[in-house]
Amino acid sequence: MVIPTSLPIVDEEMEREVLRVLREEFFVGGQSVEKFEEEFADYIGVDYAVAVSSGTDALVIALRCLGIKGKVVVPPMTFVATVESVVLAGGQPKFADIDKDTWNIDPEEIEKIIDKDVEAIMPVHLYGLPCDMKHILDIANDHGLYIIEDCAQAHGAIYKDKKVGSLGNVGCFSFYSTKNMTVGGNGGMITTNDRKIAEKAKLLREHGGGNFAELVGYNARMNTMNAAFGRVQLRRLNEWNNRRRKLAKLYYQYLRDVRNIKLPVIDDNHVYHLFVIEAEDRDKLREYLRDKGILCGVHYPVAIHELKPYRGYADRSYPNSEYHSKTCLSLPMYPTLREDELKMVCEEIKKFYGEVK
Repeated sequence: MVIPTSLPIVDEEMEREVLRVLREEFFVGGQSVEKFEEEFADYIGVDYAVAVSSGTDALVIALRCLGIKGKVVVPPMTFVATVESVVLAGGQPKFADIDKDTWNIDPEEIEKIIDKDVEAIMPVHLYGLPCDMKHILDIANDHGLYIIEDCAQAHGAIYKDKKVGSLGNVGCFSFYSTKNMTVGGNGGMITTNDRKIAEKAKLLREHGGGNFAELVGYNARMNTMNAAFGRVQLRRLNEWNNRRRKLAKLYYQYLRDVRNIKLPVIDDNHVYHLFVIEAEDRDKLREYLRDKGILCGVHYPVAIHELKPYRGYADRSYPNSEYHSKTCLSLPMYPTLREDELKMVCEEIKKFYGEVK
């Protein structure tokens, strides 16, 4: 038996919808794309949602819509696409370290680095936990900055009764195969309450307007089969997120007394895209678990500022991000993970650290 780190859900209803679209709608730009946009906007609680071909495209297009050419504050602990998108859009990343407990960008670190060249903040709701958005919004308001929320791992996460993706000027989502909801491949969504941003995003995703181009754009449309698949997944998202929260609490129950690991924040607004711990002897633990048929991920083994293309943007050390990259381990987390499987994972972790004979 092998327990994977993540496992997407595909069922007969999703398969039927994809087949229906193949027979009844245009492959690109069909009605299912518009319906998916409407339903996703309603779910997040915004006026507009624009479907695109990936989460990275969502970030790049959002930055372009806001006209960002200066510095954008980003965390060094995130997937590379967050920082990559700033460079691709013509801006410059400016790193602010993460909080050592939440692993999200630290607002106090943001305040330290704001200067006249900063135009925006891009908080990443890492692993599914909402950032401290009140503090970040206050900073943005005080300095006249835009906020682009990177919600790639936080579908359905809630901050003070509002879903992430509705708090900043723009929200950006990824529907990659292992996310809390997927479109059966790559896909992304831009959310906003600003009509002009939504209209510009639609132009940019389709070559800036195609034959009547107004802008230099991209080929970043979502295909209709992906949208149809995503519409079904969206209807299941709350149920799946609740299951993830239940599994997270079980992990906490079984592992809270293990001295060699640090557990993530337990919060009912967290959606646990990943269940990440900080572990002593991380690589040896991962190898031990793999030998037992338990596959764990190291999603961010190198902080972004230490990667070759982005070293030039770092102007200080970021110790919390560097420590996290050396100790982070993603334990199996997906809605169909059985409780006996989760318990086995925990028992093997305890055995590795000598907690169980």
